[in-house]
Amino acid sequence: MERVIEPSVALVTGAASGIGRATAHRLAEAGYVVAVIDIDGRGAEAVARTVDGRAFTADVADTEAVTQVVHEIETRLGPIGLAISNAGVYDEVPLGSVTDEHWQRMLRVHLGGAFNVCRAVVPPMRRRSTGSIVLVSSELALAGSPRASAYVAAKAALLGLGRSLARELAPTIRVNVVAPGPVDTPLLLDRERTPQAIGTIPMGRLGRPEEIGEAIVHLAIAQFTTGAVYSPNGGTVIQ
Repeated sequence: MERVIEPSVALVTGAASGIGRATAHRLAEAGYVVAVIDIDGRGAEAVARTVDGRAFTADVADTEAVTQVVHEIETRLGPIGLAISNAGVYDEVPLGSVTDEHWQRMLRVHLGGAFNVCRAVVPPMRRRSTGSIVLVSSELALAGSPRASAYVAAKAALLGLGRSLARELAPTIRVNVVAPGPVDTPLLLDRERTPQAIGTIPMGRLGRPEEIGEAIVHLAIAQFTTGAVYSPNGGTVIQ
């Protein structure tokens, strides 16, 4: 694992489990001081202890909460050099059963959460003329899904947000998107773990959270990369 040139603070949302937790570990290995953020405060504390970081509790859909936690991180740990917007939820709901509440929840957590993080970290990054942001989307944003239109719409919106911010904030702040395929995390449904489902993946297995964490860190520190969408998906989507 390549290490950062000097100590820097990295913020990771949704870091209590799955891809977020694995990313926190990869960042710690790369030399970052990691701010572990999750709505699950106890889970965030557990991860923070393992990466020698700090835990913060916040709902990314809450604009004020995100603004406050970013201020607290910069006060307690120092300038945020990297922000990873990873927090998410997943539900399969067919179109005819999608309620206004479900639709809004998907948008507020995925798109709203990423927007809240970006809006909070960008001003101080701009003042320092440096920074990196990675948004975590999904392979379903590239391929669609017959069972989760609200989730896919929210994740697809992250592609547009990331590409637009990459143009707006260059050259001082880089913004990239990772769109993982089927990964062995708590969000993965049981039917996606069956031999039949795994048999449709060209690589013949599920992804591991640490593999996605490594992809995120790679984009985070790639100095000539901005506006990219990288989809480590085992070949389920080939473009």
